Amino acid sequence: MDLVFLIIVFFIILSIVRNPDYSNQSLSVETTTNLQIIAVVFVILHHLSQILRDYPDSFLSSRLIIAGRLAVGLFFFVSGYGLIKQFKQKGKSYLETFFKKRGMSILIPFLIAMVVYFVYRNLIGELNFHAALYSLVNGNPFVGNGWFTIMIMYLYAVFFISAYLSKENDLFLFLILIVNVIIVILIASLLNYGEWWTNAVFCFPLGVIWGAKEYRITSFLFRNYRASLGVLAVLFSFFLYIDEVFYHPIIRALSVLLFVSLIVLCSYKISFKSPAYQLLKKFSFEIYLYQGLFMQLLRSEIVFIGNRLLYVCAVIISTILLAYLMQFIASMIREMVKTLYSKSKI
Repeated sequence: MDLVFLIIVFFIILSIVRNPDYSNQSLSVETTTNLQIIAVVFVILHHLSQILRDYPDSFLSSRLIIAGRLAVGLFFFVSGYGLIKQFKQKGKSYLETFFKKRGMSILIPFLIAMVVYFVYRNLIGELNFHAALYSLVNGNPFVGNGWFTIMIMYLYAVFFISAYLSKENDLFLFLILIVNVIIVILIASLLNYGEWWTNAVFCFPLGVIWGAKEYRITSFLFRNYRASLGVLAVLFSFFLYIDEVFYHPIIRALSVLLFVSLIVLCSYKISFKSPAYQLLKKFSFEIYLYQGLFMQLLRSEIVFIGNRLLYVCAVIISTILLAYLMQFIASMIREMVKTLYSKSKI
């Protein structure tokens, strides 16, 4: 596990380049997309570390336990940032095709993943149809780590509602969005969902606010760029330490928000560029969806890989191959839906 982690970190470092958009005080689509890919990679490493955490000689594995919420927070931020940027650019016309484009890009892959997971878990006698349906509302969806997809679909819907009702009034949009995020946090708390449902969710409205007011925010932070980085780094370290010794959901949420702000501020100066990112961006969401399948399968009664290095490599390679195939199937289904929709309008 440690070897794979070091190789991945080494590759990420090698892919760092100077960000040409720094003078524009904006983040390019390439920069934000690559940040999401890196976030997905660290989510996978986080989940692998949870499985391998009982090995005392694996220092990096034990430290990766905190990587999950930080990576998810970054993914939430980039999602919110991208939505508001598109809305600002296209206006109401963006909302007219919002669910057809954004919604289908999440919903169709998730529905396919539901079928794959259900067939597998049903065949091994672990799941029936009633239990599968119930899992979608009890906080433990039968699709591996499916909570994230449910949450991001909720946030997409909330963004649409906020943008539609706000009449292009930014403050009203922010207010509606934040209120709805607070509502979902309260619901998750009342239903006793795991804290991972909510510890990074405020990064989504942060991304929306940041994207809408980007020039003002960056103008303030760029006045003394190094000092801004230093303050964010110190505050993140402080709240991360407090979270380690005294857990509280607000403290944990603040540590994630500060980490994401720090990474985003760094991303104005540096970016990541590699053919590997171009390859993975088309099916990075599918990689997230199917990682849990192989983590379970390759350490089950059907197949059990005891060697940690072989296990980690097998999980990563199998996930990428299946994700590529499922992305191809999902794209075919999307095209079919578009064709049927176009014919129905004739």
